[in-house]
Amino acid sequence: MVSKYTEVDMTQPLVTLGICTYNRAASLCQHCLAALEKLTYSNYEIIVIDDCSSDKTQDVLHEYKEKLNRLQFFRNDKNRGLCYSRNRILEKSQGEIIVFFDDDVSIFPSCLDEIVKAYLQDSAALFAWGGVYQCHGSHDSNKLTFGSGSLFSMRRIVANHFRFDTNIRYFKTYCCEEHEFARRVQRQPGKIIQIPTAKANHYQAPAKNRAWRGLGGDLNYLYEKAKHGSILKYYQSLLIGIQYTIDCIIFKHKVEKDYYQHYYREAVHSFHQVLLLLRDGKFLIASKYLFNIIVDVPIRALIKRRIEAKQADKFRQLFASADNIDLQSEFVQYSNFNTKDSRELLVDIERTSIK
Repeated sequence: MVSKYTEVDMTQPLVTLGICTYNRAASLCQHCLAALEKLTYSNYEIIVIDDCSSDKTQDVLHEYKEKLNRLQFFRNDKNRGLCYSRNRILEKSQGEIIVFFDDDVSIFPSCLDEIVKAYLQDSAALFAWGGVYQCHGSHDSNKLTFGSGSLFSMRRIVANHFRFDTNIRYFKTYCCEEHEFARRVQRQPGKIIQIPTAKANHYQAPAKNRAWRGLGGDLNYLYEKAKHGSILKYYQSLLIGIQYTIDCIIFKHKVEKDYYQHYYREAVHSFHQVLLLLRDGKFLIASKYLFNIIVDVPIRALIKRRIEAKQADKFRQLFASADNIDLQSEFVQYSNFNTKDSRELLVDIERTSIK
C-alpha cells in the first residue's frame, strides 16, 4: 500500500487523477477517495472539482486532505456542469497522463500501473477506456464494460489541445460528453484503445436533475451531429419532421422506415415529441424543447464547430511535426529534473509553445 509518506518514484510518468463531484459526499468518501489510499503507483496528483455541492462534500475533501497529501480540490462558484469541471481539471493538471473517473467509482490498486504500461507500450494511443464493473446496476457485475465515462484517460498532448464541450448540457443532462470528446480525438492521427487490465468498480450513486434525461440525451446527440453535419440538412430534417408528425398523429399512418434511418433522426422526431409534451400538459418543457431544436442547437453547433476546427488544426500541426510521441521519449526530458518546480516549468514551456 502506498501511504502519503511513501517516497515518490520520479522515474515514473506523472499521472493526474481527475474527479468531478456534485452532492455525492457519501460515495466520494466511501468508494472514490478511499480507494486512492491503496494505489500501488506512486507518482500521481489528485485534482477534485466540487461543482458547488450543497451537502458535506467539502467536509469530506478536507478530511481526505490529511490522508492524501497529493490531493488538491477546488470549488466552482456555481453549479456549472460536468464538462466545465472536467475542463478545469485539464487546465490545472500537470500529468503526462490524465485519468478521469467518477465520484462513485473505486479504482483498483493497480489501475494506474496498467494505464501507464499501456501508453508506454503503444506510442500511437492517445486516449484509452478502462474496464469497469457495474456494481448494483443492471449489468452483470462480473463482466467488464468499456466506453464508460466512469474511467478513461488521455495523453498530455490531447489535454493540451482539446476541451470537453460545455454545450452538452441540455436539460441538465451530461451524458455522452466523454464519447463526443473521444470521437473528436479519434478523427485525428493516433488511436483510441481499451485497457482491460485497468479496472474499477462503479457503484452508481443516485444523481439529481435526471427527470428529463431522455430529452436531454437526444438533444445532446442531435447537437453533436449538427457540429459535424450540414446545418441546411438539419433544417430540412425539421421540415420532414412536420410531415412525420402529421402522419403519426393526424392521419395515424404507419411510420415509414426512412424516417427512422434519417441522419438527423432526433430532429425528424422533434415536433412529434413537442406535441406529446403538450398533450401531457408539459407546456414549459415543450416550449424550451422547441426553442432548443429550432434555435439553440444549430447556432451553438455552428459556432463550436469553428472553434474546435482550430483546436484540431493546431493538434495536427504539432502531431505532424513531432518525430515521435512515444510517452517514454516524452518523459526523458522530465526524468533529468529532480524537483517539482523544474517539472512544472517544463510543462509550462510546452503549453506556451503550442498555443
